[in-house]
Amino acid sequence: MRISLCGALVLALLGRAVRLPAQDALNRVGPSTEVRSVDFRFEGRESLDQSLLRQKIALTGQGSLVWLRKLFGFLPFVSPVGKHLFDPTEMQRDVVRLRHYYQRSGFARVKVRYEASYEAKSDQIRVTYVIDEGPPIIIDTLAFTTPAGPLALPTEAQRSWRRFARGARSRADRAGEAERREVADSTVRWFRAHGFPFATAQTITTVDSAANVAALTVQVEPGMRARIRRVVVTGNETIPQREIVRQLPLGAGDRYDAHALEEGRQQLTQKDIVRLASVSVPRDSADDSSVVVMLHITENPEHLIKGEAGIISAGGLTSQTTWTDRSWLGGLRTFTAAVTAQTGVAALENPAQQLYRLNLTAFEPYVGSRSISLGGGPFIEYRSDLTDRSWAVGFQSSLVWAPAPLRSVSLGYSISHRRVYDYGFGSDLAPGQYLPLLGLATPAAAGALERTRNSSTLTLEGSYGRLDRIANPRKGYVIRPRLEATLPGFNTSEYFLMDLGATWYLPVTERVGFTVRAGAGRIFPYGNSTASVGSESPFVSLLRLRDVTFTAGGTRDVRGWGTLLVGPKLPQVRLEQQGDSSVAVADHYTPIGGLARLVGSVELHFPMPLLSQQFQPFVFYDGGRIWTPDKRFAPRAGILDQDRFYQAVGIGIGYETVVGAIQVALGYKLNPSPLDLRAPQDVLDALMRGTPIDAAPTSASRRFHLHFSIGANF
Repeated sequence: MRISLCGALVLALLGRAVRLPAQDALNRVGPSTEVRSVDFRFEGRESLDQSLLRQKIALTGQGSLVWLRKLFGFLPFVSPVGKHLFDPTEMQRDVVRLRHYYQRSGFARVKVRYEASYEAKSDQIRVTYVIDEGPPIIIDTLAFTTPAGPLALPTEAQRSWRRFARGARSRADRAGEAERREVADSTVRWFRAHGFPFATAQTITTVDSAANVAALTVQVEPGMRARIRRVVVTGNETIPQREIVRQLPLGAGDRYDAHALEEGRQQLTQKDIVRLASVSVPRDSADDSSVVVMLHITENPEHLIKGEAGIISAGGLTSQTTWTDRSWLGGLRTFTAAVTAQTGVAALENPAQQLYRLNLTAFEPYVGSRSISLGGGPFIEYRSDLTDRSWAVGFQSSLVWAPAPLRSVSLGYSISHRRVYDYGFGSDLAPGQYLPLLGLATPAAAGALERTRNSSTLTLEGSYGRLDRIANPRKGYVIRPRLEATLPGFNTSEYFLMDLGATWYLPVTERVGFTVRAGAGRIFPYGNSTASVGSESPFVSLLRLRDVTFTAGGTRDVRGWGTLLVGPKLPQVRLEQQGDSSVAVADHYTPIGGLARLVGSVELHFPMPLLSQQFQPFVFYDGGRIWTPDKRFAPRAGILDQDRFYQAVGIGIGYETVVGAIQVALGYKLNPSPLDLRAPQDVLDALMRGTPIDAAPTSASRRFHLHFSIGANF
């Protein structure tokens, strides 16, 4: 009886619905019927985003790849199918909801209906909402006034007001509810940024339905124009009030500006000791011409211990532990001790790269101005990677001017002393032993590398950009130039470096978009770096600059290649004792680097039906060239120079978890070098015998490279 009543109700509500092909009788729809899909079809233009339309309706569909999602539903990253019961009454209400939403959005003549297709075998129904938007109501005129008559503004604000009004009129389009509210809100923001703390506004709309146009009037009540009498801070227990107030762009005597105060509030919340900050202006604090700004602070605990862990292809298990005094010496200063351990355990690349580092950093957020900060401290590190095996101690500092997010200039200084135990050739071989093994130099002409390296550098770098959001941007760009030069008197090598990097985020739809990256750099050696040029192998002259020479390749660089292995490289040789003789063995390459770099990447992000929104699948094209245009340092070793522009394509997927981002990518080399396709041992044997490298066997599997990381970005 219940089923028949439900079927009768369905027939009544669907009486006007179009019968789609291969549709079973609608009177068989019952209370257990599920919605297979909910779609939209537009008769004419489509103005509103479908994701917004779905938020306005009650019916939901199972989505795509249902059988796969049911099969793998036990996995935490697969979105569940769930129950999606069909309710014919709710479907009718959805039509009304959609109609009202369109009318509120400025489509007075919208028509909405539904179509349904039922499959008795699966007991599922497909619902399609058919929408004919009709012509939108367009804002024809936009005027600003007050309840008492025309606006009267101070002389110094009139130019800014005219610019705002022109912009508002140029943006005025459809007379929807949200659009009208935005005009009123932006007007209030302008007034409150120009000294009117209690300004309000409302819109009055007159519609000409025959012509589908509307006259919009913004009625403003500016209220009093005021200056700040004083700033009162509450809630601070550790931070002195004067240190908080000086972080605001406004103080006593300044014209009230809500926009500037909001910027100051946001900057305060970026300080470690500040958990929350809120700004308010009590009406009862106002006199004839001034107001009191109330700034309420909620503080974080004074000390913080934090641990992070992850895994990356080149370095394996990696962790970082930090201890921070968030109010060092009182106020907003911080002191941080950080220990980083990149262990090499479970690394996917050979050799695994190890790094152990201790940093002590003091940070002063106010150096004569709230936009200027100073940070720095000593460090000690041990590393064993493709560059070398060494210990280093040093000091780093940076003076930063940052007037706004993504807009900064920093002047940095670094001094370090490094003790090198192995230059990465293998078995602690000196150049006089290593290069002759490969037939690249005689022992006498090879030259020698110092076991200690000193460095004293000055760096000027900046950033400029605009992003829709900092954490996970979808639209915008960032440009980062860098200049670096060694200072005289201490450096083992001397050089001048120029580097430029840029990133663009280009959305296509809400969940589809491109990320484009590009970079270029050049190193100009001089002084100590050129003292031995011509009297030693150019390989050795280039390796003297190994701490700064450009490399490319790896998980966050030109994918398809291992870490640092795009461009010039040589087999890393290990001498093994076999009987009475030593045998040269090589199972991986060591990078040489270059004095110039050009890299680029295009990445397309898109959704996958089976996976939840936390997943970010992507395909990519990467390319890079590492070379040495300075002939004094160019190895001129023929096939070993590898100074072409190398390219790779691939596919990957990222996933945001509570322990950080997981990312897996598989790259494929489009134009590998002769060494890229050959095992290091085969190349070593060819070099030692003096036979062509091209004669050595190749392996197609070497075109592929897997990159993997979990939450390791420090």
